[in-house]
Amino acid sequence: METETIVILLFVVASAVAVVARKFHTPYTVALVVVGLGLGMLHWLHAPQLTQNLLFLVFLPGLIFEAAYHIDFEALWRDRITVLALVVPGVAASIGITAALIVFASNEIPHLPAIGWTLALAFGAAVAATDPISVVGLFKELGAPRRLTLLIEGESLLNDGTAIVFFTLVLSLIVGQALSPAGMAMEFGAVVGGGLFIGDITGLLVSHLIRRIDDAMVEITLTTVAAYGSFLIAYKLGGSSPDRVGSLA
Repeated sequence: METETIVILLFVVASAVAVVARKFHTPYTVALVVVGLGLGMLHWLHAPQLTQNLLFLVFLPGLIFEAAYHIDFEALWRDRITVLALVVPGVAASIGITAALIVFASNEIPHLPAIGWTLALAFGAAVAATDPISVVGLFKELGAPRRLTLLIEGESLLNDGTAIVFFTLVLSLIVGQALSPAGMAMEFGAVVGGGLFIGDITGLLVSHLIRRIDDAMVEITLTTVAAYGSFLIAYKLGGSSPDRVGSLA
């Protein structure tokens, strides 16, 4: 079956799942995962290969842009201490817990190769910069408190830098290179600060153009350019982008 046909069928299935989930008052994201697992087990549809570039350069920019676009900046600023606590100590704790589970499983489960702490920490850092699109969607469906959704979205927009700094540190230990605290701070500043700077400049330029144009099609085009253009520029220049963790790995 051709890729185009499979993609259309998957959209049809997703639409049908949405209708059924609404009828039975079931969270759409949960129902979609269950149906996806069922289709995968039955081998009825062979989905196109989900590559790193397809995920990070096609799907994520639009999803992250949509999440950031609807964030209340004043509310985010009021909770900046909590968000920063989630971004730095929270991500570090997540990396440590993930590594501990991997080491424990490798030592306790038979026939699994033993995995040391260094490699486990590298994996934990590589997967620490998660994206909460499905979680936020579930929050909206369940009517979760707006502040909880805001904290999750705010953390997801800033956790790339922390994950990359930790990954770089662990990677330097693996290859036997020393990385100073100043070097880690510069890496963190380049990733987070660079992404914020590029996003701000792109957003200001596009918003300035949109205010001068009264054409819906042009506005949609410029918005798309802002979402994907800022993402690609930041990625090329080494700013904040989920793909940086994948590329380092």
